[in-house]
Amino acid sequence: MSSAVVLFDLDDTLTDAAQFGASVLASAAGRHGHALAVEAIQAYPGVRYEPLLVQLLHLAPPEASAIYATYIDLYRDMMPGGLREHPGATELLRALAARDVPVGLVTNKLDALAHEIVELLGWSSLIRVIVGQDTGPYHKPDPAVVRYALDGLGGSAEAATLVGDTVDDMTGASGAGVARIIGLLTTTPGDRLIAAGATQLCASLDEVRAIVAPD
Repeated sequence: MSSAVVLFDLDDTLTDAAQFGASVLASAAGRHGHALAVEAIQAYPGVRYEPLLVQLLHLAPPEASAIYATYIDLYRDMMPGGLREHPGATELLRALAARDVPVGLVTNKLDALAHEIVELLGWSSLIRVIVGQDTGPYHKPDPAVVRYALDGLGGSAEAATLVGDTVDDMTGASGAGVARIIGLLTTTPGDRLIAAGATQLCASLDEVRAIVAPD
């Protein structure tokens, strides 16, 4: 049975961003005189980068904001050559569109940047609603961001699926009452995703497609 509404995370769910995003943030920190290892960033998948910079580099929030602004500029410059979709993403989104399943995006990327990424990857006609970190006053894992996306699609949690790769994705979906929560095994161990609310796990987007848009 296909899903009535499907919500996706962006980084490491629809895009293969673990190395790319962390490398860009490390470069941004370097431009401000701070050494930051890519591996240290990757240890916190899905988190917002400004608070992470405060935590990892022991910075005051204004300095973290300045580094984050540099990160956004670098990301925009580098993403045409460096950012790639996660294998199977376009095929999955097209399969959902062919079934007229409304699709939304719930991400910790800035709203404008998320739109740019979606346009770059050719998904603008396939994703109806994008909820970024600055779309409203709430952020993942607050269930309010999931409810906001569902409202924008005219869908109910009882007939929805959310696909994500982090504990925050699972927690937000579970708190919003989403019926089917798929943990994608790209950045976070499956036991942690299950503990946070995942109802099932998938190793690839092809496996997700078989569940939400079966042939």
